[in-house]
Amino acid sequence: MSLRPLAPKDPNNPSPDRVPPKKRKVSSACEACKIAKTKCSGHQPCTYCVKKNIECIMDPESDQRRKVQMRRRLNSLEEDQDLFVRLVRTLRHTNQAVDGLLKYIRDDQPSVAEIKSFMDCNLPQREFEKTPELLDIYNGLNTTQQGVSKSWARALDIPRLCDRPRFSGRARPWTTITDDDDFVSHLISLWFTWHHLFFNWVDRDLFLRDLNSGNVQSTFCSPFLVNTILAEACFYSDYPEACAVPGDLTTKGEHFWKEAKRLLDAEEGKITLATVQGLGLMYSCSSVMGKDRLGWTYMVRASKAVPILRSSPDQIFRDSNLTGEAISQLLDHLEVGMFGSMVLGCLSLQKIPPMDKPIGIQLPIHQKDEGEWFPYPRQVDPVPAAHTHCAIMQRSLVEVSVNDCYDRLVRWKKDLPECLWYTSESVPEVLSLHMNYHTLITIAFAFLKTPILGADQKTLLSVSCARQKCIQSAQAVSESVTIHQSQWGIDRGAANDMQYICTALFMLVDDLDDEKSHDAFLNLAKSAVSFGGRWLLTKGMFRLVQIATVQANKSLSPEIVDVFKRFERRLWKSEDRQRFRSAYPNFAAVLRQQDDTVPDDLEMDQFLEVWSDFTMDGQREVESSAGKE
Repeated sequence: MSLRPLAPKDPNNPSPDRVPPKKRKVSSACEACKIAKTKCSGHQPCTYCVKKNIECIMDPESDQRRKVQMRRRLNSLEEDQDLFVRLVRTLRHTNQAVDGLLKYIRDDQPSVAEIKSFMDCNLPQREFEKTPELLDIYNGLNTTQQGVSKSWARALDIPRLCDRPRFSGRARPWTTITDDDDFVSHLISLWFTWHHLFFNWVDRDLFLRDLNSGNVQSTFCSPFLVNTILAEACFYSDYPEACAVPGDLTTKGEHFWKEAKRLLDAEEGKITLATVQGLGLMYSCSSVMGKDRLGWTYMVRASKAVPILRSSPDQIFRDSNLTGEAISQLLDHLEVGMFGSMVLGCLSLQKIPPMDKPIGIQLPIHQKDEGEWFPYPRQVDPVPAAHTHCAIMQRSLVEVSVNDCYDRLVRWKKDLPECLWYTSESVPEVLSLHMNYHTLITIAFAFLKTPILGADQKTLLSVSCARQKCIQSAQAVSESVTIHQSQWGIDRGAANDMQYICTALFMLVDDLDDEKSHDAFLNLAKSAVSFGGRWLLTKGMFRLVQIATVQANKSLSPEIVDVFKRFERRLWKSEDRQRFRSAYPNFAAVLRQQDDTVPDDLEMDQFLEVWSDFTMDGQREVESSAGKE
């Protein structure tokens, strides 16, 4: 049997087992293929152009696929919106460059692209900060987007897409309100950037370590503490999830606060470090929600629990792996921090501290710190941070004499280390420190600035001096607010700052005829309306300012009237008064008291109830009708 050799396989005749290559769809042809009406390979240069030895030109704008068109349209709309907001921001200012822009638009009738080119060359964006009026525009844009689905809202929210939280945190197992780790990281970063500086009894590194461990039995983190922090952080967030009721800014943080309250009840009085820390934060959170009576009970509970922590550290910190010295320092910062916060609360609510001043605690007088700070979520270059563990140890201000108190405060300021000096580039916590300094001076002298009947010449001179110190301190607070606006923006600030701002406003109510005081009042009022709406309490505080100002002045300037009307239009609703359970006093009324008794309507919720129907328009109508009679 003979074997015939097999013929070689024909390469042009592939076997049936071979899968033919998938043809690539070409959505756009080059210019030459369009003219020749031939199929284009889609590459550049394409097969046809190579064969003909001609230039291959492809226009990406000719791609008519729906997805590409939508992406192109979205980018165009975002660019137009950015230009619009930038243009409005620029026109809010008054200088020669802005006048030149208006003349250019009016005379040359340029296109949108030409306007942008003109502004890039002549009006750098960094020269113009946000104004309070511009926030109205942002709020309007946000309102129109509330009906959009969550996924699309995120896709269209450029700041959110660019958001890079400083700290990362896990949602589960700490909270049942959300499972979004990115949102939790955003809130945690906001809290440690803006709030922790003033309620610093939570050790950041130890908290974040236990937070990301996921162990709900850890020493330095608990579901109660996490939900309390998230509730407070919601007031600094512009994300829609920060509101318990979508679109209702007055419900910011309520969902996390209720969760924290439920978890606290479930602990049934158990004392741990995280519980005591959370109780102190529940005070501040409840207060800014207009529930400072309830918040005060949390602070009292926290102050009573601190000695229990000190009495049994071995049991409470047995799983912490910390040395005895580290535990002692941790408790020292907890006690001193809570005492400082309580003193500020007592000044605000006119109460006696339920906690004695810590004795025998030695905090570092000055400690070098190379840390950095930047105003998250704004993407700017970081600056040197204020020293977190920098304290000035001085004698307690126990003397009744106001002048002696003032002298001590002046010496305290003079002896501050360089990292806490007041400059035009100070970080927010340093600005707040100096605003607190001026607020203490204001409160110290406020009760001496009203003359009594039959006062002699020496007393009247003392009254005049006290009044002048109050006015100067209030104006200094306005200057600090201006620095905060120019350096770090006006859309965010610490809740403490509203106490300093409102105290300064109350002091300026009787001095609006003076130009400098009028301008300071106007600046502070605009700032209060800009970021004070983040908290229910601060809205009530500014409502007190508004009513006190109208009561004390027969007429107000159009600028102040405009701010008050914008407050009523944007932030205040008559039904808001029903949500207050606040003992916050009306400082202007308190300081005018010449009697030994204080009327009941000096507390916020009762005062707001009495004045529930007051509006700026209604006030003018009453005055007009009275004039006609």
